[in-house]
Amino acid sequence: MKKKNVFSGPAIYIAAVVYIFIGYLTVAVQDPLADMLFAEDRYFENMGAFGFFAASAVFFYGFIKMWKRHSADVDFRIRQLILLGFALIFFFGGGEEISWGQRIFNVQTPETLSKINAQEELNVHNIELFEFTLKFETLFDLFWMSLTVALPLVVMFKRPMLDFVDRFFSVPPIGIGLLFVFNYLWAKVSELVFQTRFAFTVVPFIQAVQEIKESNYALLFILVAVAVVWDSSNM
Repeated sequence: MKKKNVFSGPAIYIAAVVYIFIGYLTVAVQDPLADMLFAEDRYFENMGAFGFFAASAVFFYGFIKMWKRHSADVDFRIRQLILLGFALIFFFGGGEEISWGQRIFNVQTPETLSKINAQEELNVHNIELFEFTLKFETLFDLFWMSLTVALPLVVMFKRPMLDFVDRFFSVPPIGIGLLFVFNYLWAKVSELVFQTRFAFTVVPFIQAVQEIKESNYALLFILVAVAVVWDSSNM
């Protein structure tokens, strides 16, 4: 039987809702606070990178912890590899968020990449090819919707599906998925409500809202990682 954890009660969800709600209100602040929040390598971008790297670390911890159990069961091994896969995915996300430390270590973008990168940065998600095909933002939205909303709903109403999925992966609580949905919807509302109050000239309004939304997603993925690893460790 899986033990109760912090996700069994309302506290973590209330705290997350309050944080997300307040985050979007910051688009109305003035300089110099706005510069500290929305500019490159400032609060929201750094929190986004932190969220992805922290989620990666939690998944990797889960992988190592399960590896030490030395089980020969095939399903157990598949579960381990899934945790490792998520650890690598979120490490990639964190690296992309800070352009792999380009500005931190003052690394120049290779000329060949600079020509095809919309922001001339050392990353993949801004390559112009994705602007004209399937955007990274769209792929990312499909990813969180599938993992945190669609999958929990399917296993909630389809018991055979739960029995099958639970052999390989611990599905995160639907409550976390609802936090992702709240973040998505509140970003859309903010684009309509707060645009006239945005006074920061260095970063466009839509980009500022996008930075907040992506930062919140990244932090929410820490909750996903903790929930999944907790259940996997207590099987």
